[in-house]
Amino acid sequence: DGIDAGRRSVLAQLAAVVALPTAASRVPGVEGTALSLLGGSGGTVEGSLVDAGDSLTVQGSLSLSTALRFTVDAGEASYWRVGTYDRYTGDGWVRTGNLEAYDDGEFLDGPPADRTRELVQNYEAESDIGTVPAAWKPRQYEGDPDVQVTRHDGLQPEDGLESGDSYRIESQLIDATEDELRAAGDDYPDEVEGTYVQLPESTPDRVAETTATLTENAETPYQTALVVQRWLKENRDYSLDVSRPRRNVADRFLHAMSEGYCTYFATTMAVMLRTQDIPARMTVGYTPGESVGENRWEVRGLHSHAWVETYVEGWGWVQFDPTPAGPRRAAEQQRLDGDDGG
Repeated sequence: DGIDAGRRSVLAQLAAVVALPTAASRVPGVEGTALSLLGGSGGTVEGSLVDAGDSLTVQGSLSLSTALRFTVDAGEASYWRVGTYDRYTGDGWVRTGNLEAYDDGEFLDGPPADRTRELVQNYEAESDIGTVPAAWKPRQYEGDPDVQVTRHDGLQPEDGLESGDSYRIESQLIDATEDELRAAGDDYPDEVEGTYVQLPESTPDRVAETTATLTENAETPYQTALVVQRWLKENRDYSLDVSRPRRNVADRFLHAMSEGYCTYFATTMAVMLRTQDIPARMTVGYTPGESVGENRWEVRGLHSHAWVETYVEGWGWVQFDPTPAGPRRAAEQQRLDGDDGG
């Protein structure tokens, strides 16, 4: 069904994939920039991706926006996460759960302190935005706009941010070695297992069958995620000009499409992992942006992006980015070079 050549290639390399150190795969923020997506033909994806609210439908072709959204001062580059979606519908994602009030300065639950490192970020909005970007996992917030906490421990502003608004985030980043992550098992919390392996009945059986074949030599869930990530990077091309499939997006991208953009890559990886009972979710936000000074980044609409978070036993949610970085950088640079100030 269109994957035989890729399957042969992957199976031939699988032992190497499972054995090689892959710290860069675990920390995708260093890898490159991402693209602003469009809702349908002609809007911004930033609009469809970052501002999609409680539901996100996978769209067709995209364009890029050079609009400056915010600046960040932080000790290291990261993905500036906006939110996550837990329920896959076949043609998109839904965010479930209710918002809870947050009091400035209070601490949110986080991983054990001996398994994390602290990252303090200071943000300033450069245009009106409806989100509160933050490195995962945010622990404390202080700032101008009032915020609420999502079911997935993300932050959302009550009324949006205006240009000039600022806030401070203290986050705890997972500080694990590759060996520790590779060795993790599959004893997940009940809430995680019950929520993040859900798939609609319309998901064809061949998605699970193909994933099982590609990952048959992986010994742990983390290794399985590495194999899926690498397979998508190496066997699907990147393109902003695609036609949205009429049936299950993940199935079509895996078995019938040859190219797509970040939403397609992230959706497909999350669904493939779920077919193997590995908790995974679709996450959106921004890649680090453009470095404009020591520990300072400018983040534009064209840096909006989608990636995957997979739950690793004993550590929590770990990021994976299955979208090839090189073509994204080229498209972004081309848009910046041709910017007319609009």
